Amino acid sequence: MFRNLLITGCAFLSTIPAFANTTTKFDASQLANAQQPKPVALRLMSDSQFATFLERLDADLLRSELQLKKMDVKSLSLDAQEKQELQRSYLRCLQSLDDTRDEIQKLSQKQTLKLDLFLLIGLNELARNLDSLDETLMNPMAPNGAGGTHKALGYAREVLSIDDSLATEISTFQHHFIAFTGIVDATLDQPQADASEPQSQK
Repeated sequence: MFRNLLITGCAFLSTIPAFANTTTKFDASQLANAQQPKPVALRLMSDSQFATFLERLDADLLRSELQLKKMDVKSLSLDAQEKQELQRSYLRCLQSLDDTRDEIQKLSQKQTLKLDLFLLIGLNELARNLDSLDETLMNPMAPNGAGGTHKALGYAREVLSIDDSLATEISTFQHHFIAFTGIVDATLDQPQADASEPQSQK
């Protein structure tokens, strides 16, 4: 079962970006440098460091949730369909924040590979929802009038700020998760190595 989780986790990590914001543009020199892979320093956090990380992450998500709740997206002058889509995107972000904070609470009680994976999935789901909300708010045709446009762009900047700070947290947690899976995998392989010893040596 643990090996299945490892395979699932690695497959999941290979399909997600290290940073949530997908609108970043690169120049030619950056693309050339990107073709030369650089080793990633994976570091497993100690128990105290991991507890501190979770506390900080939870506090950051709570601030983000309060920041989002201050946004009066219903006041934006949109047509019925756009208003409905914006509201759905906004509520998905709030729900993702609640769900992710729930996963943090579970993980703060006991760290397991399964709970680590659930939190990583939750963080990336939150990042995708923030991207979607930011894109909707950045649509220049959505609000009617200069006032509505100004308010929507202001909200979009706030969402982008949340998204950017979350990207750093996701990257840190990804590195911890990969290091943790390596330790678990090595532990699972140990009994197999012991069982393969000749009976005469036992």
